[in-house]
Amino acid sequence: MIRNLSRALISCVLALLAGVAIAAVSRGDHGAPPWRGSLEECRSPALAHVHDPNRLELLRACATFTGRVKEVHFVPAFDDMRITIVPTAEMRPFLPDANRGVLVADVIATDQAAVTAPPVGSQVTVSGAWVHDKATKTVMLLPAYRIVVDDVSSATIRGHSTENHGPSAPKTLQLSVSTAPRIAVGGEIRATIRARWSMFGALTPASQVRLFTEMTTPNDNGVRWKAVETDTRGIANLRLVAIQVPARYELTVYAAPSGLPVSVRTPVKVAKR
Repeated sequence: MIRNLSRALISCVLALLAGVAIAAVSRGDHGAPPWRGSLEECRSPALAHVHDPNRLELLRACATFTGRVKEVHFVPAFDDMRITIVPTAEMRPFLPDANRGVLVADVIATDQAAVTAPPVGSQVTVSGAWVHDKATKTVMLLPAYRIVVDDVSSATIRGHSTENHGPSAPKTLQLSVSTAPRIAVGGEIRATIRARWSMFGALTPASQVRLFTEMTTPNDNGVRWKAVETDTRGIANLRLVAIQVPARYELTVYAAPSGLPVSVRTPVKVAKR
């Protein structure tokens, strides 16, 4: 009887391992590239400030990928900077077929003050969280928060000439946000965000400033995300339906003009009717 139980247990274990292997193959799990650099630079939690993290499967909290930049573009819906990278030969085995030979490194809004967009054609080393997108079946670096340009010999450098008339005037961005402190479940969260430039003590409207908004729980778990842009008056109107469970939340607005991060937050209470 004990022998039969042992055989049954071994069969169950083998079946479980086979199921895990099948699941890994079906999602295109080819492993993850290792982390390079100091472990202190490895972010924890890995998916902090990433919009809708439930759409992702975290395969490795910290990974480093190398390749040549094919494209850089912004996604206005969430103010993400997406960098498409053609891998080096040693990186190719980590990409499943669904990736079609390229990797997307996604720099989220809260990191764009510290991460500069690399030139198209440059050779780069990118580090961040290695994730599997459940919808597209692809792997990505999201968030990608460290980019080192290794070689620009094939890069396409775009720019324009300017006359040098001395140092630019000191200018800082000021943000403010206002909303009703209490919203009923199913109601509309209406937030007004004002952005102004401060220079020599004078305030002027900051138009066309990209803003990333995040609604979080008291323990900093994100529940809602949206990107907006200020109008000519320096104002952006945010509208969200309060579909969260009744609780106290915080609405945070981020901006990173000229590489200088600015943020402001306000409490929001979602209550029963």
